[in-house]
Amino acid sequence: MQVVLPIVLGLIAVACGAGAVFLLMQATQLKRQLQDANQHIEALRQAKGQLDQMRSQYGQLQQALEIARSDDRQKVDWLDAQQKEIDWYKSELESRPKITQKRYKILTLGIKWTGKTSLTLKWANPLVDLGTLQGTKIERYERTVSHVLTKEVLTEHVFEIGDWGGEHIVDAQQELIMEEIHGLLMVVDLAGKDGQKIEPSRIQEQLREFQPQSLQFFFSPKTLASCKAVVLFINKSDVLSGTPAEVEREARGYYKTLIDSLERYKNNIDIRVLVGSASYGHSTHHLFSHFVEKILPKNAYDPQLLQRMKQDISGHSALARTAALPAPPVPQQVRPNVR
Repeated sequence: MQVVLPIVLGLIAVACGAGAVFLLMQATQLKRQLQDANQHIEALRQAKGQLDQMRSQYGQLQQALEIARSDDRQKVDWLDAQQKEIDWYKSELESRPKITQKRYKILTLGIKWTGKTSLTLKWANPLVDLGTLQGTKIERYERTVSHVLTKEVLTEHVFEIGDWGGEHIVDAQQELIMEEIHGLLMVVDLAGKDGQKIEPSRIQEQLREFQPQSLQFFFSPKTLASCKAVVLFINKSDVLSGTPAEVEREARGYYKTLIDSLERYKNNIDIRVLVGSASYGHSTHHLFSHFVEKILPKNAYDPQLLQRMKQDISGHSALARTAALPAPPVPQQVRPNVR
């Protein structure tokens, strides 16, 4: 009995030791598992943070994508609207008549200070300020005469007026020879630059400038073929006194030799002599109507032009009826400097 008890106690001690070792091993293993679990938890926590960050980025990307899609839709809508507008304009342009232009060239000739420029602008371009003109070799003006629509084509008829400087008559002759001219306005005057009294020497100078030998260069075969109207305008008639008929008769008398020379061409070209004053507007309004009547084809008249022609014709008739009345007194003022 005494022998067995120590053995039992020894076995118990051994068992306790083995149990303690086993428990120590289990504790170590559990501790290791706990550390692994903590690491996994930390990894999961980091993964969750990354997931939340990715979700936030995804939300931002989704929002940016929606904005981009909205911008694209707006751009597409804008492009569609632009295309519709382009198609509308294209349709309108296709339905509208094509615009063409027909030009008729008229030249103005005369020595210096005859009043060519002011006379030309009275009917060609009354809005031009005479004070701005520089006195160049030639001034060119344009005046639209009419717009005529025929078979989907709108034709603009334009008078192109070339006002040659008085010292460049030779150059004007060259243009008459080389170019197709439809009208010619020859300007002479009765007085000098100041326009106060008749100057016989100046009249003789102009008669020499347009003597018969010189006129043949103005009326070349090409000019005779293309030119429809020639107007001799005797300017500054306000220096003469008497009734309009008396003034015209006297003015024509001063330039009888030139008028007779021009009359030799009347079988080829319409020749017209007008007596007036560019400064006071006498007879200037007849120039436009005369050139229109002689140069423009009848199918080139539009309603506005027809109305203008009727007004000018009625005004001309009224002027003819007053030819026997005394002329009004001429204002005593210095004539403006005009070419």
